[in-house]
Amino acid sequence: MKKIKFLLAILAVISTASLGGAIWFPFVPLSDLTMAKSVNPNWDPIYRTYTFSPQDDQAVSWIRFARDLRPHELEWRWYAPNGQLYARSFAVVPPKDFSSGDWEGKAWSAIQIRGCPPSMMEGTWRVDIFRDWMKVRTVSFNIGSQYVSC
Repeated sequence: MKKIKFLLAILAVISTASLGGAIWFPFVPLSDLTMAKSVNPNWDPIYRTYTFSPQDDQAVSWIRFARDLRPHELEWRWYAPNGQLYARSFAVVPPKDFSSGDWEGKAWSAIQIRGCPPSMMEGTWRVDIFRDWMKVRTVSFNIGSQYVSC
């Protein structure tokens, strides 16, 4: 009887790990990350780019990763070309929904460009993205000039 309980416990751990994935690993299973000019109603990026004009409405930082069994807090820190923190924004990605089969977490943040200070702050900007207070990635983009990657 003890062996059966032990085997059932191991089976439960293995099945939970295969369903919950990300909660068992110390890394973020990032599947896509980009800058874009907008997002559609399904929260997918449209007009992916890393170069923006002072006439563009906004710069969007968009991320997608595998969801797991718990909610996750996201934070974006936007830095101007002079290195100063320009803005912060926050979002919560809910746990995965087994009934709908929605296994991906999509989230985005944006700064307004046209008619706002970023339209006059041309140069290389950066945005740091955090998940549960740990930095996931830093993305650089340009406003008003050609983007040159490292």
